Amino acid sequence: MSKLYDVYLEKKKDDAGKVYLFKNGNFYIMLGDDAAKLSEDLALKLTRFSKDTNKCGFPLSQLKRYTKFIKLLGYDYEVVLSNKDYILEDIISVDLDILTLKESFEKIKLYKEMLSEEEC
Repeated sequence: MSKLYDVYLEKKKDDAGKVYLFKNGNFYIMLGDDAAKLSEDLALKLTRFSKDTNKCGFPLSQLKRYTKFIKLLGYDYEVVLSNKDYILEDIISVDLDILTLKESFEKIKLYKEMLSEEEC
């Protein structure tokens, strides 16, 4: 199985009713049962992700559009980012005018831990 599919299965154990959107390259993808439901509801093409599951997805630029429809359909959803994507989004959102030196070092330490975990 792929690492991404393993994460999907773990997330589903925690909350089976939630739909999980995974950032994957230039797309957000859904896997397994989420892909089956949303490919039909949103008219997205269902394709093979691995020998274990299917996927469907949409371009990164369409996140607001599709999450609006996902909400209208009554689904609860979560966007799942890799550690690297989370770090990049956090860095982009940092307000340098209010970030203290201590907070900066704490963030760098956290980022280093997250990246070293991802390598394992």
